[in-house]
Amino acid sequence: MKKLIMVNDQCDNCGACIKACASLHGVSRIGIMEHNGRYLPIVCQQCAAAPCKDVCPVEAIESRDGVIYLDGSKCIGCGLCALACPFGAITMMDIAHKCSLCVERDDECACVKACSKRCLDIVDINDIIFERRSKNLEIMGKLRKKEFKKDSIISKIIIPAKVDSKLQSL
Repeated sequence: MKKLIMVNDQCDNCGACIKACASLHGVSRIGIMEHNGRYLPIVCQQCAAAPCKDVCPVEAIESRDGVIYLDGSKCIGCGLCALACPFGAITMMDIAHKCSLCVERDDECACVKACSKRCLDIVDINDIIFERRSKNLEIMGKLRKKEFKKDSIISKIIIPAKVDSKLQSL
């Protein structure tokens, strides 16, 4: 599952990503918002259970190879998809517009390519999850080697549970 995410805190809201997207698609499919002194992208999260797809009365939104596409030729501009999107990532300009990760291009996403600070990138969420699991396993392995007080909570978590002899006979 691929997503467009902010990979560093260097964004200064220069607008290059928005301009690049708008020049390619006619309407920008990415927005940048300030929150607590940081700039964050507002962009389609390519939801596995896409609520925008579920509410579209003309089936203009479909999932192909893990990417949620919006077929503008089918869209009637009702705005239900924009209302259903929990991220506010669908723009209404006569019809709906949303990010499809520029998969129709042979090159990288227009917004990613335009970002001079290299703040945006397309990442595979499963790779990130695997990396975090590996780090957690390494940490847990180190914890197992430490000595903890017999009745501490951490000792109860990391010491393998003893199986009741009655359960073993079942």
